[in-house]
Amino acid sequence: MCTTLHHYNLAHLFDEVLATHAARPALRYAGDEHTYSQLGGWTDSLAQLLMDKGLKRGDVIAIGHDKHALSYALMLAALRLGVAYANIDMASPIARTSRILQVSAPKLLFYDNPVYQSTMNELATAQGCELLLLDPTLLPKASAVDRVRQRRCSSLVDGSTIAYIMFTSGSTGVPKGVAVTHQNVLHFIAWGRERFGITERDNFANLSPMYFDNSVFDFYVGLFCGASLSPIHRSLLAKPYELVPYISAQACTIWFSVPSALMYLMAVKAIGPGTLSHLRAIVFGGEGYPKVELKKLYDRFSGQATLVNVYGPTECTCICSAHTLNADDFTDLEGLPTLGYLNPNFDHRILDEDNRDALEGELCLIGPNVAAGYFNDMERTATSFHTITDIDRFMKRMYRTGDLVKEVDGRLHFVGRKDNQIKHMGYRIELEEIENALVRLSQVNQAAVVYERSQAAYGKLVAFVACTTEVDDRALLQELRQLVPDYMVPAKLIVMSNLPKNANGKVDRQHLHALLDR
Repeated sequence: MCTTLHHYNLAHLFDEVLATHAARPALRYAGDEHTYSQLGGWTDSLAQLLMDKGLKRGDVIAIGHDKHALSYALMLAALRLGVAYANIDMASPIARTSRILQVSAPKLLFYDNPVYQSTMNELATAQGCELLLLDPTLLPKASAVDRVRQRRCSSLVDGSTIAYIMFTSGSTGVPKGVAVTHQNVLHFIAWGRERFGITERDNFANLSPMYFDNSVFDFYVGLFCGASLSPIHRSLLAKPYELVPYISAQACTIWFSVPSALMYLMAVKAIGPGTLSHLRAIVFGGEGYPKVELKKLYDRFSGQATLVNVYGPTECTCICSAHTLNADDFTDLEGLPTLGYLNPNFDHRILDEDNRDALEGELCLIGPNVAAGYFNDMERTATSFHTITDIDRFMKRMYRTGDLVKEVDGRLHFVGRKDNQIKHMGYRIELEEIENALVRLSQVNQAAVVYERSQAAYGKLVAFVACTTEVDDRALLQELRQLVPDYMVPAKLIVMSNLPKNANGKVDRQHLHALLDR
């Protein structure tokens, strides 16, 4: 962990990477690649642009990130100056993205794909901030004096400065912005380098969108260890028979995705013998991978690549445990694989319903990888983030994950969720956010959403709505698409005159689940 002691902010670490790997490829696209030297030059120019616009440490920018090279450079430029960045999904409904911008309050809004110009103009106007297209012809040239000024600003960025804000689903209907610090990420990089033996010869398949927390592993553990990154555009993810050959042609060595992506590729036989021959590590997390399905992947890659099941909430810098699969994991094909042991530099408690330490209960994560809190939201921060005053962990920071686990011989095993939050298609979703969006529709009086697992590997969202007039369920779902991303749109919508209630007058979710079983 010496890296975290030598480099007290991310810019210092990346400057060392630039000096060491200047001529090596950093970003690899089809038929084109950009070296670390080129990436560093763009970072200089974009940092100067931010300074010319008056941005300083503690300010925020938002990036409509479609995986163009300049967007990666902009993230690095922001880190250099202590400016926090928030990557946003330009294809997400404007109403939801507007709420994200209201929470993060960016001083500048950037985008890298002109296709989304109309959307971005509308967002910038509503937020009242300047909009800038990332175009290499529009970048200022940074002089030697400018670069000295940038380094001087960089020296003032301490480890507790916010590096980025990652938004997750919120139960109130307003997404939560997890504020992650430079120190959080420095610990994460050091762990990732050691755990996976990352060298400059590795090439990461950057499958996850940059607004999704799995991308943090690709960007930081990849580029900050001198490896290269192969950005995978969203259009390719829907084409399995093109995606796998592309990643093979890119000679990617590290794969990190949600399990559902791997299960799908295996199901349609896109990952066949001889494909993805350069992979040496297949990492998956963000949702459970049923062992009956995982065994198929293990049999395909056993002897070539290690398979690693990782777990961790956005609030604790993405990954807090990792388990390398072996044959012993498949003596029993029931359930999910173990989450493994917690990573070094993590402490934890498992609390029962009475907040007493137990072997089974809610997992509470402790230590320097715990994020600062929910950006610009002290109320929800106080609910989930706590400073321990017990003498044995005096003043340590703790995050209550809401995940129920049991500990067996030091290893953690996932049991379920404490609240109404689920993982679907790799995304962490608060069912209440979908419900809040549904009741915003004029025809809907009340809504409840449940998650139905149809088999071990797959699940689907089902919405129940109470309406006083006759409605078209397909039309309602189409309206809902204007308020939430596609992955939050239920697969099925059931219209009722009233939703069933329990003795406390609350929606009876058990009754709703029972209706689906009929």
